Amino acid sequence: MTDHNETIAAISQPGAYLNSRVISLGGIAYTLREVLLAAPLIAALNVYLVGGTGEGKTQLNNDLATLFGEHYCYAEGRSDFELAELLKQLNLHKSRSAQTDKELVELTENVRKALYCVDELNRCPPIVQNYFFNFFDGKYLHQGKYYALGIDNYSVGYASGNLGDGAYVGIEATDRALKDRMHLIVKLDDPDFGTEAEDDWEIFGGSKNPRAKMPEKGKDITANIISLHKEFSQREVPVMLRALGLYFHKGLDHLDNTKRHSKRAVDQVWPNVKDIRADTDENKVMPFSKRAILATIGLTEALRMVAESKGVEVKDSVELYLDALRLTVPYSGVMSPQYVHNEHSGDAYTAFDTLMTSWRADITDKKKDVETAIAYALCGEREETILDRICPPGTVGRWAPVRRAIESQAGKPTLEAATLSALKKEYKKPKKAGQP
Repeated sequence: MTDHNETIAAISQPGAYLNSRVISLGGIAYTLREVLLAAPLIAALNVYLVGGTGEGKTQLNNDLATLFGEHYCYAEGRSDFELAELLKQLNLHKSRSAQTDKELVELTENVRKALYCVDELNRCPPIVQNYFFNFFDGKYLHQGKYYALGIDNYSVGYASGNLGDGAYVGIEATDRALKDRMHLIVKLDDPDFGTEAEDDWEIFGGSKNPRAKMPEKGKDITANIISLHKEFSQREVPVMLRALGLYFHKGLDHLDNTKRHSKRAVDQVWPNVKDIRADTDENKVMPFSKRAILATIGLTEALRMVAESKGVEVKDSVELYLDALRLTVPYSGVMSPQYVHNEHSGDAYTAFDTLMTSWRADITDKKKDVETAIAYALCGEREETILDRICPPGTVGRWAPVRRAIESQAGKPTLEAATLSALKKEYKKPKKAGQP
């Protein structure tokens, strides 16, 4: 049986890419490799590393390739990159001559690649980018049909790019698609993620060769990573994270003064909407996509597994989730460019942190009531007094979707009556007005 703790340790141990930075997420200290390699590989999340040249993006990709032995595909993006080059590397160039679906299935079953790495993805032509997106997700599109790639339904993609060099400006259709398909987008040369001074001291005193070191051989742990992912997939999602997903996916869509109270309804002109509020986040951020929510839930639970492998207990999933959003959202394209540039001098992380301060306060204020209402709902009871505190009946707003979902859950209880008795001791039922 695979020792998952050993696998996580093997992924997380330092490689040729040297960065000793420690990041606090949910009050737990994680190394950068645990955040950018271990957790995404556990959850099979695609990662896009952006930033200036020479900051280690390619080296980190090479370290990653070391873990997968022969089970990875690597490509260097360029403007004249042709799809035929990619298909040939995967032995899929014969797909054009396949006569039947059976022949194509047999062909794709031989593609034993679990990892797809692309250096300078944003320099590839759009058609090549689109094929890489599909490979990241473990599928190959041929004549209108999708065929499975990867190993045991496991496939993950890592890409790098130079943000702000004119090739990736975040306003074209392909750029929006890329941002949505890459689950984590991290600016690797940002002060919060870049190398420490001690790392640079070692780097500048070591090899005088500025080129990235090639992937090492003989360290293939692909099977162990896939086994780790299967363990991850069997774990249940904490119910509170569902509520947070609704808050950011539907609650964040709310507008006070428009007819349909929806940012998505006016997305063609947002944030230049008549009577939009500038004192809230209405003109600053769009609601998060379902893909971003699921990616953040996956990252949160993968980070939990990383913490457990070190003997550390995650005591608050909510705080870990809110901190994990900083890795999935700031460069996803949901924030208004005017807000980022005019109010935060183009610093996406500071712009996001400012918004998170308000969201965190709102969620912290409602957290206990939401947890309590969920506990009752799981046992088939609607506790109206608590639900009214979350969102008054008949009103619209950020918490209205959360209330509706909890009410729906009460109609589909999943916990036994015996559990309800224990829950009532933990969550004391509030007294109604006039009760002694």
